[in-house]
Amino acid sequence: MKKIALLISMVCFVLTLSAKEYDVVTGLVIDEGIDDIKEHCNVCHPGRFIVVNGGGEKFWKYKIKVMQKGFGLWELDKETKKRILHYLSTNYAKKRHVGVEE
Repeated sequence: MKKIALLISMVCFVLTLSAKEYDVVTGLVIDEGIDDIKEHCNVCHPGRFIVVNGGGEKFWKYKIKVMQKGFGLWELDKETKKRILHYLSTNYAKKRHVGVEE
């Protein structure tokens, strides 16, 4: 019985460590690059718009080009674009893994 209790405690501890935190305003994962997302993406649309999409770096590069050519997103400097792509491809790579806390 003690082994089961210890195992349950360990599982709960590991789950707590791997749990992501979400920004209360945007609903997006708090991670390096979220400030760039707030400054350059959330100006026009809410975080939920990002959450319903998902893909790797190639997908997000394409999305940035679409936003620049069709919707008025300004040119991003190299470092900002790199941070945004890293943030999106890390935290919103696949639809089945994304979500916003309700």
